[in-house]
Amino acid sequence: MKQKKKFYKRWWFWVIVAVAVVLMAVIPQMGNSDSGSSATTASSAKPSAQKVAKGSSTKKESKSSSTSDKTIDFDNAKHKVLASATYPVQWSDASWVGTQVKVDKALLIKVPPFKDDGDGKTYQGIVVMHFSITAARDISIYPSQGTLITSDGQQATADSFDSDNFDGDIAKGVTKDGYVAWELPRMDDPKSIKTLRVKFDANYDTDDMDDDNSSKTYDFTVNL
Repeated sequence: MKQKKKFYKRWWFWVIVAVAVVLMAVIPQMGNSDSGSSATTASSAKPSAQKVAKGSSTKKESKSSSTSDKTIDFDNAKHKVLASATYPVQWSDASWVGTQVKVDKALLIKVPPFKDDGDGKTYQGIVVMHFSITAARDISIYPSQGTLITSDGQQATADSFDSDNFDGDIAKGVTKDGYVAWELPRMDDPKSIKTLRVKFDANYDTDDMDDDNSSKTYDFTVNL
């Protein structure tokens, strides 16, 4: 009996394969429309305050300029960036139970006045700082609940909605980093603010009632 050729040895099988390869190459390109490209552009044009900070300059000199063509997402809304200034910061503290807390960047942004959905107050400035925390033991630390005091006499509590959720309980040996954001009622010129004072709390669990080192209030000022 004559043995039939296997299907992959027949000429028509390879014709089908060739046609399939061509279709696979052409169809995805046909699916790329201008509307898809526009959607990508629109999405990338709406960074959050933290994303703006991540992409900002880290030169030794601050950067301040009119950026009216840029927008940010903050307080669940899109805002035009009128001006901004980015400052490299070199602040660190390892005095409390060996825990290393660092701040390496500060970003000040001026936006058109907007009303906060939470408290109903009007703001026109945003301050963002980047923190890095390395725990030497199990701790709880809360820069995202911190208080900011500016050199022009403004005081603000960190915005829980727009601050990164990176702090809280941190285990021994773990490093976490993230951005903390504050809203300011006034922001005439980002460069007019010369110092930022930050206060926040930290603690660790202990059964020793005489352990006076179990809690810590960080209170520091950075020069811009």
